[in-house]
Amino acid sequence: MRSTEIALIAPYKELATLVMEACEEWGEEIHVAIANTSEGVLIAKKLIEKGVKILISRGDTASAIRSAVNIPVVDIPITSWDIIKTLKEAKKIGKKIAVVGLEDIIYEIKDLEGILGIELFHIPDDSDIEGHLLWTMRNMELDVVVGRYNINSICKKHGFPAFFIKSGKQAVRQALKQAHEVASAKRQEWVNFERLYSVLNSTYEGIIAVDQQGSISFINKQAKKLLTLNKEDILAKHYSKVLPFIPFEDALRFKHARIGNLCHKEGKTLVNNVVPINIGADVIGAVCTIKDIDYIQSIKQKIKQDSNDGLIARYNFDDIVTNSEEMRKIIERAKKYACVDSTVLITGETGTGKEMFAQSIHNYSERREGPFVSVNCAALPQNLLESELFGYEEGAFTGAKKGGKKGLFELANYGTIFLDEIGEISQATQARLLRVLQQREVMRIGGDKVIPVNVRVVAATNKKIEELVNKDMFRRDLYHRLNVLNLRIPPLRERKKDIPLLIAALFKKLSARLKNKPPKFTREAVKMLENYLWLGNVRELENFLERLIVIKSGGTVEKKDIIEIMGEVNDNLNDSPKITLNMNDTLEEMESKIIKEIIKISKNKEEAAKRLGISTTTIWRKLKTGSK
Repeated sequence: MRSTEIALIAPYKELATLVMEACEEWGEEIHVAIANTSEGVLIAKKLIEKGVKILISRGDTASAIRSAVNIPVVDIPITSWDIIKTLKEAKKIGKKIAVVGLEDIIYEIKDLEGILGIELFHIPDDSDIEGHLLWTMRNMELDVVVGRYNINSICKKHGFPAFFIKSGKQAVRQALKQAHEVASAKRQEWVNFERLYSVLNSTYEGIIAVDQQGSISFINKQAKKLLTLNKEDILAKHYSKVLPFIPFEDALRFKHARIGNLCHKEGKTLVNNVVPINIGADVIGAVCTIKDIDYIQSIKQKIKQDSNDGLIARYNFDDIVTNSEEMRKIIERAKKYACVDSTVLITGETGTGKEMFAQSIHNYSERREGPFVSVNCAALPQNLLESELFGYEEGAFTGAKKGGKKGLFELANYGTIFLDEIGEISQATQARLLRVLQQREVMRIGGDKVIPVNVRVVAATNKKIEELVNKDMFRRDLYHRLNVLNLRIPPLRERKKDIPLLIAALFKKLSARLKNKPPKFTREAVKMLENYLWLGNVRELENFLERLIVIKSGGTVEKKDIIEIMGEVNDNLNDSPKITLNMNDTLEEMESKIIKEIIKISKNKEEAAKRLGISTTTIWRKLKTGSK
């Protein structure tokens, strides 16, 4: 702390001069003012406003300042040598001396009577000092008065000779030294405070502290951010006025900690913990920590990912973008399905988001802390699929891993297994799968013992399994085991209102991954996308948008741009012939050509309608529109 942050308020001029001389000897400079009691308090407050951190004064002036300010006040002491010098001066007037005040040392200076050849009489420095002084001086026939600086005015009023005890250089130096020691301690205290303040402001938790009366004494940056508050708005205010949803009362009144409380602020769900601050048996305040529940869930997700070896579900129902009333009903039904453990069969065309629904069901269920295992049954050869699903023992077949291998059902224990493209599995695998669903146990290939599993099964297919059952290509009993609860995800062409929303959501994801700015669409371009068949559904839309964001990054997409890119991506139907599209055709004309080609390779319009996933009425309407 700089010496200019130390100031002296002297009750008399000689003291100020003595301090300035001492400072000059030490080569330093401090603020010096001359004032007594009430005037000294006013000057002290002004000095504090200018940055003074330590005050030095003496006697009653020091006491008055100390009671009015909240910074350290160092008192210049009265030394024994100062008293002896003053008594020797007083003895020149007379030997019978009245000593006013100095209660803390009067009994010690009584020993000086014999040495100095004087007689001392003590007068208390109380509210009636003037009355006591008059009575004692007259009745005891005293010669002179000795006391602090304030005694002079009373004695002068009544004509009594008086000497006030002046502080000498030794006392001044002692006070200056103490002021610097206090300054050093305050500096260290400030460093410690700043360090603690920095730590509290660096944490990801919001922190709020209140004092014993419930007034807010501290709030860190994270708390202000989470609660959208300004520090100035709430400091020194009672928590009930600005933060009534935080249960400080239990901590302050009843000494109870409140852990895991939920509150809502500015659309966020926050978790807060409140604990009392105790010193011994007394509660001197309370502290609250606050976290955003989304942050907690993200940490839980990371922990779950580590503990489940990456077998996690990343999607939730909130990730499903829709503006369709039908889709909202399907989501609500899926949420109900998530609350039970029954098997779910999800049907829908390729690219409609069946796995997103499966993951959302898992994350909405009580199994969300367990693993989520996804397997595409059409992507693996059937002999390999069986060993992957059920595992195998060592030596079960040539190339079998030493020690055997756990199957996906075992890995999914206490979680969910998602069997995509379930219609593709072989009859042998169907039989083994049926046993798992019935008995809740698996037997590894080449093994001779059963392993119990607690797994929720969600299956999906883009095929009509009823037709496979009727053709004896899929076991009827397995179909009924799978089809306990069912969801049909409608194709994109049946929910055209979702297309603008999906474009916005997919562009946000793609632009972040590709580091490209998403383009803007003209109204005609959006209309074309809404009227397109999207036989590959959301997956086809995403692929189309990825190509578009690369080609037209930050630009404007017009009708001709869509026609051009659609012409490049015309192989969008499974088992369909190559279709040559004219870039000058309208989108309706392009759709009409596609429909005509599908009709050519189909037995009739009903079969073509099934292949396209639309009704025969829609086929007639689109053919009519495209021929205009």
